[in-house]
Amino acid sequence: MQWYHYLLLIIALLLVVLIIVFYFVRKHDAIKIFKRTIWKKLYRLAQAKDFYLLNKVLVNTELDTLHIDHLLVGDKYIYVVSSRYYESNVSGDSYVSPKWEVVSKEGKVIREITNPVIYNEKRTICLAKFLGWNKQKSPMFISLVVINNPVECSIKNTAISPYSFIVHRNELTKQIKKIEKESKFAPFDETSLQKIINRIHRLSVEEKKHEEALLASKKEEKLKGKEAK
Repeated sequence: MQWYHYLLLIIALLLVVLIIVFYFVRKHDAIKIFKRTIWKKLYRLAQAKDFYLLNKVLVNTELDTLHIDHLLVGDKYIYVVSSRYYESNVSGDSYVSPKWEVVSKEGKVIREITNPVIYNEKRTICLAKFLGWNKQKSPMFISLVVINNPVECSIKNTAISPYSFIVHRNELTKQIKKIEKESKFAPFDETSLQKIINRIHRLSVEEKKHEEALLASKKEEKLKGKEAK
């Protein structure tokens, strides 16, 4: 093999590496832009409708630690919003199946994913119970999964809970307005609603402070270890 053959091989390998790096960087940027767009849409809706919005909520319950992308408190419901970006279409047997698949346009399976609908429903129910809700009370919480616009969601069995939704990014605010408008329930009582908001906010802030304290403690231990050496 001549020297220029080796050179061409090295150039080809470098090109492959650059393409792979570019793909992951582009995907990472796309996810960031998508999540920021969801935040902007919810923020504008909250401003326009005088709703209350909390982002990156972290709550420790008796059963689990809940990581919630956005928590929007409307006039009649509390929306537990999960933003999910997929690189291609998704398919599944039903909305209660534990797993779905990301598939190419040709129908080839790319990877398996946790069903975002059932996952967010479980988090929503867990949060609702933690905040004192039970089945004897009127529904208060809505599970809302938001996916990026080009993605097609093909589910064989389309039966879904009346308080659970999966929508594209461009349908997000329209869906929330529709739910609020068509609800037969009276708006929240201001006093009880404020108690819920305060509790969620307090728990989320306390958990973040706890995490920050743990990180600071770990850093301090590392520094001490280095000094001891």
